[in-house]
Amino acid sequence: MDKPVFFSVVIPTYNREKFIGNTLDTVLAQTHPHYEIVVVDNCSTDGTERVVAQYVESGKIKFIKHEQNYERACSRNTGMDNASGDYLTLLDSDDFMHPDCLADAEAFAKQNPQLPCFHNLYDLVDSDRKTVYQYKFPSLKNRHAAIVAGNFMSCIGTFLHREIYRKYRFDTTQDLTGGEDWEFWLRVLADNEVGRIEKVNSSILHHEGRSVNNQNLETMERGLAYLVSKFRRDEHLSGVYGDYLDRIEANCFLYLNLLANDGKMRKSALAYLKRSARADLRIMLTERFVRSLRRTVMG
Repeated sequence: MDKPVFFSVVIPTYNREKFIGNTLDTVLAQTHPHYEIVVVDNCSTDGTERVVAQYVESGKIKFIKHEQNYERACSRNTGMDNASGDYLTLLDSDDFMHPDCLADAEAFAKQNPQLPCFHNLYDLVDSDRKTVYQYKFPSLKNRHAAIVAGNFMSCIGTFLHREIYRKYRFDTTQDLTGGEDWEFWLRVLADNEVGRIEKVNSSILHHEGRSVNNQNLETMERGLAYLVSKFRRDEHLSGVYGDYLDRIEANCFLYLNLLANDGKMRKSALAYLKRSARADLRIMLTERFVRSLRRTVMG
């Protein structure tokens, strides 16, 4: 590459033969030219590597293959370790960037050098890339309250300056898989202000094979219990989130309620709802709790 790399686009992947080509196409179609793509393959057993190989001659792709499946947290860490951009952005291998995503991010970064962490808006799209759901995003006036209420950062449309992505790593605890991104952003936002590009520049593809549609309830419960325990035991994190620790735990149970409802496990869903209220009674006044209660009771 004869130009400085402004962005590193880290794409973890596992058995995404049917999707990763479309994802790479949206990166290679960016109007901003100064980027690299770091694809980290978790030892796929399908044709993912073959598909990526067709794109290597673009000169913008670093392809790294793990010798075994270490899950997404490890892949993202590997991508960070091998990135060289001034900024790094994460992209799952079935999701999309809009054409001006990186151009708008560069403009924002240069206009707001005091914000080494920022994100753009994203939506949920179908196979025709038509919006099926537009996510709501919280105010950033209190970043701690915003991230405690739910993982609005996700792992799409987020941008980290080198000083951040060289410092932080995803927790690779196995049971945390599925919640590792929220845990990561809770730590990043504990110490760093976050900015926002008020434009939908990224899209999540809705399909049955999405990881969020295939989470094990018992494993997720153990992982979220680990997250809560970790934050309560950590002197720095408990100091930052002291007033919010109960709310973190309550929101963990609300997420488990969501998974239980998705699995038609109404008894478990109701139990998680009760545990959420016991963790923090104030959560019963939130819109999220009311929606969860309505869905649990009415089905």
